[in-house]
Amino acid sequence: MVEARCCFKLLYAILVVVLLHMSSPCIGCSERDRQALLALKQGLVGDDGDRLLSWGREAQNKNCCQWEGVYCSSNQTGHVVKLDLGDQSLQGKISPKLVHLQHLEYLNLSFNNFGWSKIPDFIGSLSNLIYLDLSYANFGGQIPNQLGNLTHLQYLNLSSTSSSDIRPPPVNSIHAKNLNWLPNLSGLKHLDLSYTNLSDIVGWLEAVNMLPKLTNLILWRCKLPPPIISSVSLMNSSNSLVHVDLGLNNLNSSIFQWLSGTHTNLVYLDLSYNNFNGSSIPASFGNMSSLAHLSLYDSQLEGGIPNSFAKLCRLRELDLGVNSLSGQLSDFVETLSKCAQKTLESLDISFNNISGSLPDLTNFLSLKHLLLQDNNLSGRIPKSIGQMSKLETIGFGWNSLEG
Repeated sequence: MVEARCCFKLLYAILVVVLLHMSSPCIGCSERDRQALLALKQGLVGDDGDRLLSWGREAQNKNCCQWEGVYCSSNQTGHVVKLDLGDQSLQGKISPKLVHLQHLEYLNLSFNNFGWSKIPDFIGSLSNLIYLDLSYANFGGQIPNQLGNLTHLQYLNLSSTSSSDIRPPPVNSIHAKNLNWLPNLSGLKHLDLSYTNLSDIVGWLEAVNMLPKLTNLILWRCKLPPPIISSVSLMNSSNSLVHVDLGLNNLNSSIFQWLSGTHTNLVYLDLSYNNFNGSSIPASFGNMSSLAHLSLYDSQLEGGIPNSFAKLCRLRELDLGVNSLSGQLSDFVETLSKCAQKTLESLDISFNNISGSLPDLTNFLSLKHLLLQDNNLSGRIPKSIGQMSKLETIGFGWNSLEG
């Protein structure tokens, strides 16, 4: 009886605490944060529009934690920790009072239009940022070194619109003179600088190698120069990378040495539109046992497919189109069928010098896209191709195949 009474008292005490907590008044956002957000709004939309309708000075709108795109840590502190303003058609200038949001961890200003203005240096003062997305927001100028102060950053996306896609082209497209600030972001996991002009940066690979937790590296169309490979750069290579996109740059086959080192955990690798100038596909790529997507499209490769590709058991997409690859198609298919026959969904070896006849492909159970046009293939197309129920796209043109 005594024990039951004690349990009842304990439960009653817990209930009282819960009820008190539930009935406590909502503090709302801090006045400092509210004023910073109002200054931000004034700079972004000015007098010619009001995209942020819920951001107001009226009494009923006083709690900025309830404003669109604004998220606070809790009702007890009222600190703004997340600002998600992506794709709001915002224009104008970012107020320096943004730095008053000192508890901000997440900032997304992507898909807006800042008129090719420079990324503000003061963003580097938001020392608690974990996530920063300024992509496709029409920023320009040199990337500020102050971003190196964001030592807690895990996600950074500064990718921009291609200057060739804009008429008239921007005078001040985004670029970097160095990446000395990058190694300070030792916790970075995702880096996307696509369309940023990095042509002046000889040591870009060394900077990347100093990011031990990096999983996603996306440097599409950055005018990257060929890296200078040294024993030091190979030794310091991180094995955390899962997704690497270095397409449409000025790379040569030296990049193969870096990738062949410790990058065996790669799932996605895109090296398309580079200049490998007669090199062959390295056999070491076959050691990337987790590889699901490999694109070497239009990269001036020669030779055949390495026998080591027989070990790529998770391969779903293989794009080797527009090169000078040679060899027998039957050998090519036999190599892939050893392991990837259940997983391969897309195979593109169009516009090469592959010869021979078209073998039975029905053991490729998942194949949806098959592009073999403009090779040196001959003979009859096997009737078994009609049994491949998942096949959606077929390209046989500019060969000597018969139906």
